[in-house]
Amino acid sequence: MGYVKIISYSNTLEIYEYERDVVVLGGRRIPAREVDTGDDDMGIGGEDTLQERQLGKRSDNARRASLAFRRIVASNLGGSTRPILVTLTYRDNYTNLSGAYRHYSAFNQSLRYKYGKAFKYICVPEFQKRGAVHFHALYWGLSEEVFLLERETRTLARLWRKGFVYLKETDGDERLSHYLTKYMAKAFIDPRLKNQKCYTASKNVLRPLIQTGSFNVPIVLEEFGITSDPVVDREYLTNWLGMGRYRVFKYDKS
Repeated sequence: MGYVKIISYSNTLEIYEYERDVVVLGGRRIPAREVDTGDDDMGIGGEDTLQERQLGKRSDNARRASLAFRRIVASNLGGSTRPILVTLTYRDNYTNLSGAYRHYSAFNQSLRYKYGKAFKYICVPEFQKRGAVHFHALYWGLSEEVFLLERETRTLARLWRKGFVYLKETDGDERLSHYLTKYMAKAFIDPRLKNQKCYTASKNVLRPLIQTGSFNVPIVLEEFGITSDPVVDREYLTNWLGMGRYRVFKYDKS
């Protein structure tokens, strides 16, 4: 039995299967992140130039960040509380992302002081055409009153203090994670995000459960009550673990 990676969140189960187990080269165990290809093929190719390898690595890192972001968002959807989409912009042409993250952290501290610690968030930065940073964030647990009265009171805008705050209701549907990932993924490959976090989330958000090792996949599917065919089923060739298979299943959480 080869190497297996299982990721479960919300009503989704992702299974990666490889024909060989994780190998040891030069006394070093090759970690899963170096061989796990996910949604696209990373098979053995010809000789690439250094620039091509660097660009490929950046693209692959962006893909992984997008997948991780989508999974975290999906983990928190489908509950009784629908998230609010909050966009925070700067009045001035503020381009320092590190400083912007500090401003965002202070904004959340102000929210906790005013509304308590029950809310949670997932946030992604983006650069406007003029170069200014702005944030897109999903918030759970802020009262409906906060949303309804913002246009009148500008309470959140006063807490932000740097510019403008826009709020939008969401339906809380699972498609939101795919929509936001597609919308925000362009930020992940922005060179201005080099050595910076491409997203941030509060400690109390739900996160996917990731398990690795040797698993009997049919038994795993039985434990989750899955009897239907996968919604995604792909095979690909890896550099170290031979053929890989990636499947996505949906199941009834109730």
